Amino acid sequence: MNAKAIASIGTGPHERLLRLAARSFRPFAERHGYDLHLHTTLVDTSRPAPWSKIPILRGLLDRYETVVWLDSDLVVVDPRNDLPTPTFMGLVEHTTKEGRMPNSGVWVLRSGDDARAFLDAVWAQEDLVDHRWWENAAICRLLGYSLDPVGPREVTPWRERTMLLDPRWNAIPDSPVRGAWIRHYPGYAPRTRAAFMARDLLLRHPR
Repeated sequence: MNAKAIASIGTGPHERLLRLAARSFRPFAERHGYDLHLHTTLVDTSRPAPWSKIPILRGLLDRYETVVWLDSDLVVVDPRNDLPTPTFMGLVEHTTKEGRMPNSGVWVLRSGDDARAFLDAVWAQEDLVDHRWWENAAICRLLGYSLDPVGPREVTPWRERTMLLDPRWNAIPDSPVRGAWIRHYPGYAPRTRAAFMARDLLLRHPR
């Protein structure tokens, strides 16, 4: 089994975003020893595009010890540090005006039965297929977060084993942090995201 991989997907108007994002993914991957898997077609056409994240990760966890998911609308602005390796999985919890909620735009998974079972459980949340947060809604529910109103409700066994990453690994405009390592732009029109990302590529720390 190989050591580490980074995966992402960008289809339709997000394919352009992925091309921009990849300009920061590649130096980060080279510096820290990741194989890079970038997709521009859906893996499962029966669901909205964000759901393809789940089967992509499921397949890679059979080949790699650690898999990092990076959404197509983010930029690694400071590649000097590597993401921590959790025993199960890790992601950032944001605090926004809507409430506290994990964000799987930057998501680290450690290969094993737990990670595979969790991805299968996410996929099984069929009532959330068309939710505005897609697979992230399913992830949040399984971790014990309420979707309406937004916020933590209970600590589930999945949540007990999840590492909450430093917010600098997934800084979004609605939950800003200083000294971000990754800047992420969910919720904006593709053209706006592209403009933010192009700016960040010019200002990012040299590798």
